[in-house]
Amino acid sequence: MGFSDKISNSPLFRKIFYFFPVQLIFVHLKNNPILIGVWFILLAICTRMVSEKYGVPFLYLTPEYLGKVSFVSYAIIGFSIGGFIMAFNISSYITNGHRFPFIATLSRPFIKYSLNNIFWSATIIIAYLISAFRFLILEEGHSISETIIFLLGFLTGIGIMIGVNFIYFNRTNKDVEKLSGGKYKTASKEKSKSNPINAVLHKKVSWENFFNTDREWKVETYLSYPLTVGIARSIDHYDRSMLKQVFEQNHLNAALFEIIVFISLVGLSFGSNIDLFNIPAGASITLIFTMFVMITSAIHSWFRGWAPAVILILILGFNYLSKYDFLSPPNRAYGLNYENQPADFSPASIDKNLNTKTYQNDSTHTVEILEKWKTKNTVNGKKPKIVFINTTGGGMRSALWSFCAIQYCDSLLEGSLLKQTQLISGSSGGLIGLAYLRELMLRKQRKEIVNVHDPTYRNDMAKDILNKLAFYVSVNDMLFRLQTFDDNGFTYRKDRGYAFEEQLNENTRGYLNRRLDEYYIPEYNSEIPILVINPTIVNNGKRLIISSQPVSYLSYSAPQNNIRNEYLNESLEFRRFFKQQGAGDLRFTSALRMSSTFPYVMPIVHLPSKPEFKVMDAGLRDNFGVKNSIKFLYTFRNWISNNTSGVVMIQIRDSQKTPEMDEKEKQTFIESISLPLRTVYKNIFLTQDYDHDQLIQYTNEWFKGNMEVINLVLDNTKEKQLSLSWHLTESEKKITYKSIDRADNQKAFKRIEELLK
Repeated sequence: MGFSDKISNSPLFRKIFYFFPVQLIFVHLKNNPILIGVWFILLAICTRMVSEKYGVPFLYLTPEYLGKVSFVSYAIIGFSIGGFIMAFNISSYITNGHRFPFIATLSRPFIKYSLNNIFWSATIIIAYLISAFRFLILEEGHSISETIIFLLGFLTGIGIMIGVNFIYFNRTNKDVEKLSGGKYKTASKEKSKSNPINAVLHKKVSWENFFNTDREWKVETYLSYPLTVGIARSIDHYDRSMLKQVFEQNHLNAALFEIIVFISLVGLSFGSNIDLFNIPAGASITLIFTMFVMITSAIHSWFRGWAPAVILILILGFNYLSKYDFLSPPNRAYGLNYENQPADFSPASIDKNLNTKTYQNDSTHTVEILEKWKTKNTVNGKKPKIVFINTTGGGMRSALWSFCAIQYCDSLLEGSLLKQTQLISGSSGGLIGLAYLRELMLRKQRKEIVNVHDPTYRNDMAKDILNKLAFYVSVNDMLFRLQTFDDNGFTYRKDRGYAFEEQLNENTRGYLNRRLDEYYIPEYNSEIPILVINPTIVNNGKRLIISSQPVSYLSYSAPQNNIRNEYLNESLEFRRFFKQQGAGDLRFTSALRMSSTFPYVMPIVHLPSKPEFKVMDAGLRDNFGVKNSIKFLYTFRNWISNNTSGVVMIQIRDSQKTPEMDEKEKQTFIESISLPLRTVYKNIFLTQDYDHDQLIQYTNEWFKGNMEVINLVLDNTKEKQLSLSWHLTESEKKITYKSIDRADNQKAFKRIEELLK
């Protein structure tokens, strides 16, 4: 007898190795890579192993429900993870139950199976509790009592979900004795004492047989409740057809349960506008995982060995059909007319709308605005400084930081900062923050609010947007977009883009619920700065310039007599090109959303043109809005040098400008092959910084006035990186607020005061 035989036949080895929970670990690792993959992703998220940069783990560790972190919010997270655990067990039972035929002889076979499958569920629960406890105490600053209450909420949610499922399966599942009317009861008890599953599940399993996917797995003992160890019954005397009937009946119950859950999710989508249904984003993400597990298990239940082929066919079929609107309706910009003839984006049309005449007309129009700005800002004949504000993208952290920084600075200057600002440009979250502050400025002038600097407005920018967005993804976008809504006389489909705008409007008191043209008069009268939004056109990489004013000079450069070049216009003016489609009626929140369309998180927006233009995040081309400021300055360089005492360009940044070197000398194989892609992503904004600095330096050659660039930097370091997300934790909000007190920012605020007072 060899050494391996001695080990395999030792009593201790047999007790451990042939224990049902242990065998279930092996069977999953061997036969269910996709199922384990989904489980591992959820585990990795809960333990902050992945996606921490984008704040995904914090959606689980500090969930918000109805605007606050509470016992209920944790209970909902627990309920959703409990649902995933049960879906995991159902899928595992359907896929692997037949490999352990002895469970058909047990009472309540599925419940017993789930109990023995405890390793996978227990690992997630324990890992979550440890990770959440550490996070809440060490990073969020909660007391031990608060933390315990939150975690009890989590356990309560899990307990409710698992309890409901066990009640259902306890009432519906049948074992072989119930189906046979007790025919095997006495015999099975006698057999189990002397012959624990010997005949069919052999005592010895050779290593080559171990890799046979269809073999029945050897089990000698199993975990029973209440946490006792039972002996696996022999099945050699059972009718195989009867055992098969047990599994089929249990599979049917599981499938019916999954269908009920699926129908419930579809029904849940119709309550998406009710705040009560806007569950924490972490719970919505878990719903997506749960649906995936349920769908794959249902396919396996129906098609068995053909399941992989069926899944492949479904994927290919979905991929083909997804180009048709009935299956995947495109997201649209709300307020635009998609029923008229689409805008023509042929070269001839571009040349028609972008020419020297429109350039001159729009320039003259903007000079009129500048003259009104000059009148309002000239005191005692002294030429004023003109201010340009550029802000970075970066989700909610940038939205909150941009708002806080300029609100604080404007309060120091008693309102003169915003008054002297002529142009606001940027991308994504930062532009949303400044758009809200600008709206408050307008409302104060119209005596609709009292104080722009009220700190409660700052809190508006810190409110969660992701919950509603993620909920729409899980119950609407991942299924069928059945709901519609009307806007400006047109009908649109509801999706996560709609959810984003609705939540943004709710967070900002409905103040941003305007049309693009509603800002035309206030900007023209210089009541508020001109705000330029420039999302990226996916089709050709051009910038789409969205403004209430005619600003063709931001898209077109007048011909130069001494330069011969085939000039390629790198941007298109939205308002002019989509005039026939009602460009002025565009929802302002849709314009902001187009600039904030981070891939996958938000849907790419389809515009009514031929060919159809698709737009997404402005950060792909100009994450800082510097190009618009420099182009504006170049166009009006003579007027600005003659009528102002200089330019103050304020750059609001969500990270330090200094580039960070990759200190890792040795790389794994996977790291090395992913290096080119990671390098492009990592350096895309740094490259823009290099280009922008060069543009600013070149202004010395053609601008005769003075210009000073001042940076306001968020305290977002490598050691404590704030989430790139539409949800911030309490600690991240505090870091953002305290960024105002940074020594370099205080120095910058003081310098702005010196320049503008």
